[in-house]
Amino acid sequence: MPAARASSSPTSSARDRLLDAATELFATRGYQAIGLRDLAGYVGLHAGSLYHHIENKQCLLFELIESALSDLLIETKRRMKGAKTNADRLRRFVHAFVAFQLTEKHRLALVAREFVNLSEEHKHQANQLKDAYAALLSAIIATDHGEQGRLDGQICLITNAVIGMLYGQSLWNNVEVSEQRLTEALTSFVIGIVASSKTTTDLSCGIFTQPS
Repeated sequence: MPAARASSSPTSSARDRLLDAATELFATRGYQAIGLRDLAGYVGLHAGSLYHHIENKQCLLFELIESALSDLLIETKRRMKGAKTNADRLRRFVHAFVAFQLTEKHRLALVAREFVNLSEEHKHQANQLKDAYAALLSAIIATDHGEQGRLDGQICLITNAVIGMLYGQSLWNNVEVSEQRLTEALTSFVIGIVASSKTTTDLSCGIFTQPS
């Protein structure tokens, strides 16, 4: 369950409002531009009282990003259950992202834009969720390439390209389009990326060597 929607008790209600406000303000104005006083004023709290609900601003950002990544991973796994073909698994993977994008735009924007502002320790923890999410797509691509169980550099590169494309369009897309049409369009793009990669030479993920 998302942290910002956790409980209805009086204490948690104030915390939930704080988390919702932080999500909106960090996503629309930027983490660096928003101070704790801004957050407190936005939800009608005294600045000092924020520390009854959060440890500090950095931990608040991590909680929001970790929650978004965890929910995206859980929802993607849920939607992929029951898929009978690799093509269906791929479409369901994309559909899960689109559905999350349309309902949780601010939370997704935090992951895409504000991840850089996490501490190194928090980045390491969040990257474990990112890796688990990417592994779902890598398995689909590996199966399509006939390389089950061997996630080599090329598959890693394709996975990163696809996820980068999905996040990128979520930040730039301002066209009114239905969930179904957006899913179909993005799935077509992803299929094109995966198909075209079969003709490329193998590359090591993240490593580019210069000719001697």
